[in-house]
Amino acid sequence: MGALAHYLEARGIATTQISLIREHTEKIHPPRALWVPFDLGRPLGAPDDPSFQKKVLVSALELLNARSGPVLVDFLEEAPVGADDSDAAQEAWSCPISFSAPAQAETDLEKQVSALRREMTELMPWYDKRRKEKSRTAVANFEPDAAADLLCDYLLDQSPEPGDSEMTLAVAIRLAVQDLKTFYYEAASHQPGTTPPTSREFARWFWTQTAAGHLIRSVSEKCKTDPDKSLQMTGKAFLVPMGW
Repeated sequence: MGALAHYLEARGIATTQISLIREHTEKIHPPRALWVPFDLGRPLGAPDDPSFQKKVLVSALELLNARSGPVLVDFLEEAPVGADDSDAAQEAWSCPISFSAPAQAETDLEKQVSALRREMTELMPWYDKRRKEKSRTAVANFEPDAAADLLCDYLLDQSPEPGDSEMTLAVAIRLAVQDLKTFYYEAASHQPGTTPPTSREFARWFWTQTAAGHLIRSVSEKCKTDPDKSLQMTGKAFLVPMGW
């Protein structure tokens, strides 16, 4: 984004941005940037807190008043809910639905697919309930079943269809993984008696306890050996976070 900001500014368009990694912003020197101390993937802080999110947005937009740059300002307030160093993060979060952990030595891809389908069937009522109550979802590109279909078809060599003629399979797989993770987060965090997990709590649960996490690992490994260079890069860098 910082490089794009330089391009736009050179053409007379003022820019401002939100930075989640200060070190990167310091090296790129964008014209105006607001660094925020939030989890990666949450540039506005905690979800479902519009007043706090507005405060972050206004702080970023106020940087447009600066006559010259580069300007890098720190937003020093912690997100009131959901930050990993909050009191809530000291208590372990767990999903009320207990899934059967896939065997570590699992090699039967069809069993992985079946396990994913069972999980999604159990979670779907909670996802639908949340979507109805909030009238929105962060699932953006593929409906949950379509995301699962794409990943399973690729894993089983069944000619996956991206759904958009202008979208490459590599891009489609990345977006499908994002939407599948979002589905799991929204469904698991909306069950009675639960509070939204922190990003680390969700990652620990998703990547170590769900069939979805196990299947995405298999997709990642398959991508790494695909003849398509873009799929190789996708498998190496974009599907499974480092450390998981």
